[in-house]
Amino acid sequence: MEASTSQMLNFEPPPIFCNSCLGSTDPEYLTYNLAVSGVLLAIVGMIGLIGNILVVKTYLHPELAIHSTSIYLAALGFSDFFLVLTAMFLFVLEAWRHHDYPTLAYLYVIGAPIVFPVAAVFQTSSVYFCVAAAVDCFIVVVLPESVKVLYCTPRRAKMTCLILFVICCAYNVPHFFELEKVDCLDDNGLDSMQICPTDIRLDAAYYAIYYTYMYTTFLAIGPLSLLILLNVCVVFTVVTKGSNEENGGNLNFPFWSATADRPPTKFMNLRVNMPESVCVLDRRMHEVWSAGGEDDTISLILVVFFFIFCNFTALMVNFMEIIFDDPTMLVYFVDLSNLLVVVNGTANFFCYFIFGTSFRNTLKKTILGAPAKRSAVLWINDQENKNQQTSLI
Repeated sequence: MEASTSQMLNFEPPPIFCNSCLGSTDPEYLTYNLAVSGVLLAIVGMIGLIGNILVVKTYLHPELAIHSTSIYLAALGFSDFFLVLTAMFLFVLEAWRHHDYPTLAYLYVIGAPIVFPVAAVFQTSSVYFCVAAAVDCFIVVVLPESVKVLYCTPRRAKMTCLILFVICCAYNVPHFFELEKVDCLDDNGLDSMQICPTDIRLDAAYYAIYYTYMYTTFLAIGPLSLLILLNVCVVFTVVTKGSNEENGGNLNFPFWSATADRPPTKFMNLRVNMPESVCVLDRRMHEVWSAGGEDDTISLILVVFFFIFCNFTALMVNFMEIIFDDPTMLVYFVDLSNLLVVVNGTANFFCYFIFGTSFRNTLKKTILGAPAKRSAVLWINDQENKNQQTSLI
């Protein structure tokens, strides 16, 4: 009896082999994983890091930061930057560590339990910053001027982004308890370390509630459905306005009400009280704003469409995991889904640059280091105040 008690006290669980926590050890898959996640994702990610830095700097430039949409797009670029950065750590290192790179393997094992939940935070914030930008675009293009003046302000946009980010952090707290570093034996029987899911992550109830239902509702079908609805309304309004302009209807500038037949009252007053030279400047300002604003609306529409396409694949992977439950096939789609998420975070810069006139012009000033010009709106308001003071005298 004493011997059996001693044996129970000295009992140690059998060693874990490092391959037991891998999705697949098939050589063909490891080659595919290295090509997609180790090489292609790394190249796209490096481009995305540079592009998102430029997006943030450009949309926070004084000439663009006076618009609420710019704040949302800057926040989206900020979130996409860290999403791409953390994705490169998780997927690029994970792909290369299986090919005799012990330093990369060590960095991955040490950092993955922290980097994974941080990546989930920025993935969630990217989703909702994109939704916020789409809502802002919907208000500007579709709703009346009174609603736009009330909600589409830089201050309100900053508060909205801050609140959304705090909520995203709270939503992803459970991810901090899903991965752990474990000691294991490699193929040569030597001591090593591996990342394995915790008991919480493997719990069937937790997976069903948090991944199946909550993910599908708050990160997949919910946001994607809302984005599709908003984008359809915006596209319909833009197309309708274009048809009216071709038929000789009134031109509604992006910074005016989508339903107004004339510009705001303060601009009408300017034409009465100010010299003809200033009225000409006022008209030219509207021409510039009209061209740039419409192009920026188109670029935002394309960003939302591209976001829907890339994240729809991730949704399909989630459903395939539930329906088919075939890990050997699923790992290929998971790698493709991860690549598309990084592509989405990278491609936004090119949408802005190709289709956004104001973004392109401000980007040149940002890169060349040109000093920011004072907003023409503020200049005209100052001129209006001076004229009113002169009239009183």
